[in-house]
Amino acid sequence: MSAPARHGYVDGRHGQVHYTAQGEGPPVLLLHWAPSNARQYQHVLPQLADQGLRVIAFDLPGYGRSHKHTAGWSCGQLAAELAVACDALDIARGFAVGGHLSAAVVAELAILQPDRWPKIVLDGSPTLTSEEMAALMSHFAGLSPLFDASGSHKTFVWDMTETFLGEWDPEYRATPENLAVQYDFMADYLQMGYAALRGYLDPAAPKGGLSTYQAIERWPLLRARVLALTAEREALRPGHARALSLLQDAREHCFAGSHPLLNPARAAEYANVIATFLRAD
Repeated sequence: MSAPARHGYVDGRHGQVHYTAQGEGPPVLLLHWAPSNARQYQHVLPQLADQGLRVIAFDLPGYGRSHKHTAGWSCGQLAAELAVACDALDIARGFAVGGHLSAAVVAELAILQPDRWPKIVLDGSPTLTSEEMAALMSHFAGLSPLFDASGSHKTFVWDMTETFLGEWDPEYRATPENLAVQYDFMADYLQMGYAALRGYLDPAAPKGGLSTYQAIERWPLLRARVLALTAEREALRPGHARALSLLQDAREHCFAGSHPLLNPARAAEYANVIATFLRAD
């Protein structure tokens, strides 16, 4: 059994980047979905570490305990900042895993430094048309942290968290049994801070991230070997087949039901799929 996970900070160009690390061996980056942070992988880290891997889960700049100097940043800018953080951790060559927003960030890392990242995992590939992305974001219409006479700002974080968890798993409903999960993700969301939350939802704010990312144009530029993950109940599954058609060297895996990252009991299943891909020739 590997030693317990450790936390630390490294310098990017624009501020400090927080990470959680565990294990020894070939390095594997884990980049979280938005609006979570590295906590999303807390049950996966020891599973991968026990398979002889050095696992580093970053909080993306703008999220968790990493710096928040990211207004309007593109996925390419996020990747460039993490490349600097990887330099500080002496990661010369390794593997990278990213889901949803971070799938695009991982792709940009591999495009920026193809020799550094020979294998990557795109989990929930955001290979959507502009119309599909707009339809997905429409589910968050009307949710805002701005002060409102109706009092909606008082329940915003709960409502927003329940909505995006429902996007990740269409069968999700807040219950007394999963209240701890709801509160964990609410805490993740609040760590973004008011300015970032407003920027995410205010139409007048500078836009970056997935709202402006063109995966359909970027995926053919990838030279890395790719494992494309999806799940039967996955908000981005409509883009999965399209991603496979655009990637030069891709394998795929579909998880049964909802995504395993939403269920700690399935952490070993998730880790084994990734480790098997990374070990394969």
